[in-house]
Amino acid sequence: MLQTPIEYRILALYRFVPLVVPDSHVDAQDGDGATDGVSVSTIWDEAALMAHPEQHPSLRNLKSELYETLRKYEVRGTLLLAPEGINGTICYPFPPPLHEAPIETPNGPNENYLEGQINTTNDPVYSYLTNHPLFGGSDLRTRLSVWKEEDDENGNTNCDANNNITTGESVAVQKQPQPAFQRLKIKIKAEIVTMGLGRPLQSQEQRNRQDTSIANQPSTPNEEQSAAQRHLQNQKANPLTTKGQYLTPSEWDKLCIRNPNVLVIDTRNTYEIDIGTFETAVDPKTKHFAEFPKWLDEKAGEYDWKIKSGAGDAANDKAEPTGGTNNDEQKKPPPEAIAMFCTGGIRCEKATSYALQSKLFPKDVPIYHLEGGILAYLDYVAKKKEESTENDNIAEGGDSESNPPESTFRGECFVFDKRVSVTEGLKPSKNFISCYGCRGPMDRRLLLPPGENEKNEADSSNTPANATYNALTAGITRNLPTLRYDSQTHQHYLPGLTCPRCHGSTTKESLERFAARKEQMEICSREGKEHFRDGKKLEEDKKRKAIC
Repeated sequence: MLQTPIEYRILALYRFVPLVVPDSHVDAQDGDGATDGVSVSTIWDEAALMAHPEQHPSLRNLKSELYETLRKYEVRGTLLLAPEGINGTICYPFPPPLHEAPIETPNGPNENYLEGQINTTNDPVYSYLTNHPLFGGSDLRTRLSVWKEEDDENGNTNCDANNNITTGESVAVQKQPQPAFQRLKIKIKAEIVTMGLGRPLQSQEQRNRQDTSIANQPSTPNEEQSAAQRHLQNQKANPLTTKGQYLTPSEWDKLCIRNPNVLVIDTRNTYEIDIGTFETAVDPKTKHFAEFPKWLDEKAGEYDWKIKSGAGDAANDKAEPTGGTNNDEQKKPPPEAIAMFCTGGIRCEKATSYALQSKLFPKDVPIYHLEGGILAYLDYVAKKKEESTENDNIAEGGDSESNPPESTFRGECFVFDKRVSVTEGLKPSKNFISCYGCRGPMDRRLLLPPGENEKNEADSSNTPANATYNALTAGITRNLPTLRYDSQTHQHYLPGLTCPRCHGSTTKESLERFAARKEQMEICSREGKEHFRDGKKLEEDKKRKAIC
């Protein structure tokens, strides 16, 4: 019998560390006992690692080990493994299940260790990962937060047949804390965060049309050569070689946000930035991180760096950007520093590495990035405010530096789990839910009953949107919600299936898939079943019960 979990812990982690040594001679099968078409005696040079990282025995062994260990503790979430390191976010019940013994770690248990204000004593998952011989240690970046039952505000609302929230009252339908992820996934990739240098970008439509039978065929010599070229390009974004200078959350506002001479760049994608970012931050308007290098190159070209470095030194200090304008008279005075940030710190490590190794800016221009990302900043601000409340006996007119910091982050921070977004103290959002279609953030107000303006706009059968809707839904037999209009974004959407951001690019096939998925989730919810179930975990549970 399992112990009822008091809470779920959410652990975000990453580290750039070589998990595979290039040019290594491998003469053994992997942990799965299979090679998937790769010879058991292979020279794994850099090109082969880029082309087939998922087939390298060392990475496959690590994947198998992580699956075997983490499943014991009912861990869910996603971990990415690559030759360059590990990245991911997971959640797990705490206290751990009673049927499991503590994990033995090389350095012993983390007795009385606090991450922030969370005691990790007797936390076997945290201890196992932070002490892992391949990627653990002080260089493993972690962010630990707690998700309790009262924090679960997403998906627990009463809705009518058209997916409108009824009477605006939110009610908890789950009596137990719910995990932030549906299942555990561990994937092997070429990069733990895809910058995609040298890689052709594909639209979602192109990816949907891709012939899987062709994709599964062995690589040709030209493809192998292309992989080698891509690897050389990716060396321009290698945090293991060089990266920007860390700034702690306590340093961030003074040195960057409140300094008008610093160019502050949000390296996240537009759908993330739309719901929250720092004051003064520049939005690159990217849909994917792979678009960021081109944008940064063009941004660097907007400034006249000769003003700062001198005409004779500029050419030696930096390479000419490929973008921007060539007319120096039209260029802007340069910033005195560049500062980048992202959700948890990993994307801006690659972004600052790219900026430095591509020599986009003069050498005397500092390039900073926020240590721990927005999550660390929101955690820091909340803790400082809490400390100030506890010490609220400061005399009037006292030292102003003792007062809690005013956050310069406006809005909420999007996260890639069931919380959708978080606020100060990493508290889950009460304003956003996840879109069933694109999985991006969607304002909860969009599920409220429509106002008169929205009704009039959406109900008119003569609007182009309704004509498109009729063509889109023709032949779909499942019950679909009524088309709605959002007066704030001036876009249409289907509540419960699409949002104003993704509705215009939704195809008939994807809409039918969204509707089927939503129907399955509702059936599982009514029957008290999980929508996603880990097949291997179910097999292990059956074996365990049989033994007992």
